[in-house]
Amino acid sequence: MALNVSLPDSERGPWRGRALVAAVAVLVAVSLGFALASQWSSLPDIAWRFRPGWLALSVLCLLAFQWMHIELWRGMLHSLGGTLPRWKARSIWSTTLLARYVPTSALMAVGRIALSQREGVSKRVCTASVAYEVAFTFTAAVAVSTYLVLTLPAFEEHSLRWLVLAVPVAGLLSLHPRVFHSLVNRALRRFGREPLPVSLPFSSVLVFFALFVVSLIVAGVSVLAMTHALHDVPADESAVLVASYSLGFAAGVIGFVLPGSLGAREAGVAVAVAAAVPAAVALAVALVVRLVQIGVELLYAGVMPVIARRRPRD
Repeated sequence: MALNVSLPDSERGPWRGRALVAAVAVLVAVSLGFALASQWSSLPDIAWRFRPGWLALSVLCLLAFQWMHIELWRGMLHSLGGTLPRWKARSIWSTTLLARYVPTSALMAVGRIALSQREGVSKRVCTASVAYEVAFTFTAAVAVSTYLVLTLPAFEEHSLRWLVLAVPVAGLLSLHPRVFHSLVNRALRRFGREPLPVSLPFSSVLVFFALFVVSLIVAGVSVLAMTHALHDVPADESAVLVASYSLGFAAGVIGFVLPGSLGAREAGVAVAVAAAVPAAVALAVALVVRLVQIGVELLYAGVMPVIARRRPRD
């Protein structure tokens, strides 16, 4: 006697959504892989090499980068009054991250807010946490990438290059509770939502900003390690390579209309890396780092929900 077991419609919806987003992410990863493989043979004759130790370091840095952002979001959510079990929060963040491969990346925020609301976190609190996360990450990325503007030879003759320092300062000041609270409340009222119950004190803003900067430096080390894995790197160019990830991330935020900021982020990384190594190497590094990062995101999205189901109260 065969048993016909089916999920209720209320349970099918989330799984269908996750499966669709995961399929898109896999498609993107495969496409990047084929693009890299098809172009590799046409790259100029360069002293390529492969060092697995550096590759392993690059992967570890991306794993750490992902984990840091999960914990930073959890910390912000808790500071704003939202409470989620640790593994449930990690599961929500990891699975909804894949939704950024849908054009405009808006589904990522919508999915995180909806899933958090099911666990008792109010929409406005989760909305504030997502807004903080985007603002902190972008501001920190701009702060780190200013190093490139101030040190690369292409900008040496431009005295106005120092004005770039005003951008992260302005971003940080916009996170002051008086400014941020007012801006978010205005947006919430426009959509008929209640105002924020609380915002982060400026002392916490400074701490979170510093931690986001550290996380982007960790991600930058992954680019440095990947470049070492494929090609010789001049010792005095290490800082440029570390800052390259931040430039790519900032470019990706600006190009948010693209699914997962594909193309924009790789271009930003490649432009910066090309200041230290040949352009062909820079392009290869940008593509491989992106491919590995997608793999890391898929790993987290697959593992975290399993742990959350086994440890629902942790």
